[in-house]
Amino acid sequence: MTAFVLGATGFVGREVVRQLAVRGTTVIAHVRPDSSSLAKWTQTFKELGAGVDTTPWDAAAMAARFRETRPAQVYVLIGTTKSAAKRDKVDGNIYEAIDLGLTQIAVDAARGSETAPRLVYLSSIGADAGARSAYLQARGKAEDAVRSSGLPWVIARPSFITGDRDESRIGERSAAIVGDGLLAVARVFGGKKVREKYRSTTPDVLASALIRLAEAPEHDRIAEGSDLR
Repeated sequence: MTAFVLGATGFVGREVVRQLAVRGTTVIAHVRPDSSSLAKWTQTFKELGAGVDTTPWDAAAMAARFRETRPAQVYVLIGTTKSAAKRDKVDGNIYEAIDLGLTQIAVDAARGSETAPRLVYLSSIGADAGARSAYLQARGKAEDAVRSSGLPWVIARPSFITGDRDESRIGERSAAIVGDGLLAVARVFGGKKVREKYRSTTPDVLASALIRLAEAPEHDRIAEGSDLR
């Protein structure tokens, strides 16, 4: 069984690659061919025992790569931040361009490959195509693209993901701490389900859940809260 990980260099993606490799799964980690850290990531993933792919973000090229490697699962773990978008010179609505745009390419490639892999999409709690937030709106539209692909799929909607990132996200970390504190109080007053849905998680816990969901018999489902523990 082969797993293809898009967004492999990200906070969660690199942990998914590591855990898959430890399990003995044939895993292919995708790295942008124009990445300034291509050499570093190539070495990192090869040391883990993973293959490295540098196919450009082009639906036809990626479809051809999927036909060649025939992955059982394609993990779509894509996202950006304002600082990353600025560094990569992405203008306009960065979430439409990256979070949605690249997900659509991945979906089109998987469908065009005619190999029917399961799509494992990492979304966010609150994702909705009609949301006011540009980020949640793009995530909601990306979910729609995954669901309408005609392929088996799983969508994961975690809340805040905390841990040591390559870039500082003080606001996110602070929000997670405050949020978890409020949720602990909510649980005391009978809000256990709310706490499970919105409390923060870590990359290792989330990666393990994504792999479990990717390999489970059930598909075409949205997982959140306790399903991601």
